Amino acid sequence: MKILFASHNKDKQEEVKKILKDVDIVTLTDLNDNDEVVEDGASLEENAFLKAEHYHKKYDIPVISDDTGLFVKALGGEPGVHSSRYSGENATYIDNNRKLLSELEGVANRDAYFECVICYIDKSSKVRYFHGKVNGKITEDTTDFDKGFGYDSLFYVNMYKKTYYELTKDIKNKISHRYLALNKFANYLREQSWLQMVEFYANNILDHNDAKIESRLMGGMSNYTYVVSSDDELYTIRFLGEYAENFVNREAEARNIKIMESLGVTNKTIYFDITSGVKMSHYVQGNSLNTLEGKYDLLAVCKILKKIHQSKELSKYDYNPFLRIEKYQSLLDDSDIKEEYLILKNEFMKFKEYLESQEKVLTHGDSQPSNFIVLDNGELITVDFEFSGNNDPVYDIACFANIKLEDGLDLLNVYYEKVDNDKLKRFYLWKTYQCLQWYLVASFKEKMGMSESLSIDFKKIADNYLDQASKILEIAKKI
Repeated sequence: MKILFASHNKDKQEEVKKILKDVDIVTLTDLNDNDEVVEDGASLEENAFLKAEHYHKKYDIPVISDDTGLFVKALGGEPGVHSSRYSGENATYIDNNRKLLSELEGVANRDAYFECVICYIDKSSKVRYFHGKVNGKITEDTTDFDKGFGYDSLFYVNMYKKTYYELTKDIKNKISHRYLALNKFANYLREQSWLQMVEFYANNILDHNDAKIESRLMGGMSNYTYVVSSDDELYTIRFLGEYAENFVNREAEARNIKIMESLGVTNKTIYFDITSGVKMSHYVQGNSLNTLEGKYDLLAVCKILKKIHQSKELSKYDYNPFLRIEKYQSLLDDSDIKEEYLILKNEFMKFKEYLESQEKVLTHGDSQPSNFIVLDNGELITVDFEFSGNNDPVYDIACFANIKLEDGLDLLNVYYEKVDNDKLKRFYLWKTYQCLQWYLVASFKEKMGMSESLSIDFKKIADNYLDQASKILEIAKKI
């Protein structure tokens, strides 16, 4: 689907094409269109709409347009909607900068913010707005006032302690007001494409034509799972997020789901495509443990885990934690990996032989509280078997410490009649391993730009896992 960006400004065109790199953007320059739209609206929204509406009617295609303003507190919000023509209709960037500096001469309070509004009119003429805002101030260093795009040489970004002009284009395009608005727009487009896929798959899998999307389940960091209704029944349908194929064996997942269903610990899956990873299951009404207040019912959790661990039918697949961590690490370049990780990994690897010597049983592999669901009738089930396989049962108990270490320790003491130093050491070592493993996964997602596309700070998540690994490994080494 082509989307027209309604602006003659070539600097904006360049920014938009870079930020919306996965969208087929057509510009007015591409169309050799020189129409001038009078921007006489009283707000950014009105001006953005005037441009979008004009070109939508002209070309009958989806259109986005933006209006952007610099709002200076001491000037009562000026230049605001008049930012591009602050010093006159044909003003240059330099003209506007000179006037702004003149108005602020001798003014102490230089607080300001940039705001961008994106107006989107789709094929059916529905109108939507997306906002982005960055706080800063007008710099008193006017050395570069005559350089750069717009007010970039004067707008000092508090978070980066530099002006927009001093930032590289790549950095600016990841933090600017226009980026924030366009990123919301890109997420909206992505969501719409998923919704179309949900309806298509649901109707074809169920052989009905009445599938209706009820909601999106917001668990996980990158997969897309929706609740759909059809013929008075509710189902969930899952689509894989970007790059998921690097971390999960779908053939193993499909086989392990069947084992878990035979054990009666999970809901029924009615469709699983090994190639695409699309999965459809009967929806179960309830709440995940992590959303409930108060203490977990650890006896019920233990009952499920022991049913899995004591199953006579092993998985066809070992979890292979030590091969897995090497595979995950190979997805990253040396420059993507912190030295601290390599030091911690080398320390952890001293316990490899000890951990590999433990008896292996069928394990859940991702038995964190969010993957245990309390049904409306009070029954507890478990879901999500992407990482299931044969492993040390203590691994699952360590997974339960995903939110708080104390949760896993409490579960360890309920699961075993007596917790000796061996079990305690394995618990802390496996928790260290999990932190190192998820550090690599989060680092990969950061590397691939998923922090921006999903609006999740994977760098911060990765750093947090590394910090946890360091603290937990020190405890393990003392046991």
